[in-house]
Amino acid sequence: MRFPGGGVGRCCGRVLALLVLAAPLAAGAQGWGGSLGASSDYVYRGLTQSDNLPAGQADIHYYSQSGWFAGLGTTSVKRDPSDTVTLEFDPYAGYQWLFAKDWSSRVAAVHHDYPWNNTGRHYNYEELSGTLAYADRLFATVAFSPDTSIIDRRTSVTGRATLAYDLALHQPLPHAFSLNAGVGYYDLRWAVNTGYVYWNAGLGYDFRRVQLDLSYIGTDGTARQLFYGGMAVNRLVGTVLWHF
Repeated sequence: MRFPGGGVGRCCGRVLALLVLAAPLAAGAQGWGGSLGASSDYVYRGLTQSDNLPAGQADIHYYSQSGWFAGLGTTSVKRDPSDTVTLEFDPYAGYQWLFAKDWSSRVAAVHHDYPWNNTGRHYNYEELSGTLAYADRLFATVAFSPDTSIIDRRTSVTGRATLAYDLALHQPLPHAFSLNAGVGYYDLRWAVNTGYVYWNAGLGYDFRRVQLDLSYIGTDGTARQLFYGGMAVNRLVGTVLWHF
């Protein structure tokens, strides 16, 4: 059973950012594991979280034979051009299971925290997600948060409910390459009375414990109108991960 990380993690949501369930899961992969990596930009649901700068990433986790798992992801962040570079921490836990041939699912809860950024503390929020996977190739995820904060060009709101819907594809290719693509919709109707579409498409390459990804990430016009400072990205993002 293989899941991309972070909701649709590798495809769309965080494009190889490690924050939530970052390491790929394989059947029988119980015990401790983790990864270290770097990305040319930390992008979450089509929005840069590192002010369009490179970001370092790390993850450590434990998966039990019964299907329970828990871990901690972290990445460098710069949520605002006036901020200094700090860290985001994401402790998570969940459960995954197989329920039919080629079908698997996962539920997970994560807390997003910015402990060393005083202006970022109001960004702290919780999120619950559920993923349905088919044949380790197609992944559908719904994520709900009861207390997200949104700062856009017009207003700043805190503690609002949000929903995110993601569909991701991971297609292995010859010679250790893979095709990764995804599309998502971030529903912000309870925060700013609208939502926006984000997407990605790119190639991955696995060499032993090292994983490379190059993806083009895009957002729709609504996102670019909502968020200031070039937060909504339309660019190539490269990532390298070392799994242990």
